[in-house]
Amino acid sequence: MVRTCEFVYLPTDAGTIRLDIYYKHSIFHVQAELNELMTSSYDRKKVEAVKKALLLLAKEHHAYGHQE
Repeated sequence: MVRTCEFVYLPTDAGTIRLDIYYKHSIFHVQAELNELMTSSYDRKKVEAVKKALLLLAKEHHAYGHQE
């Protein structure tokens, strides 16, 4: 079984987004975290999994985390 882990930090105006990317059983699992909001997604393609996680995080941030 091949399992890899990647951690990516993306600076934004709202804070730093942390992406945890895992590859397990032929699927990429991605967790995205911004401040105290967290979303996760999975897909067979890494780019699609990251896109889905970031889109969900943007929706969460827009709905709940917009206090400034």
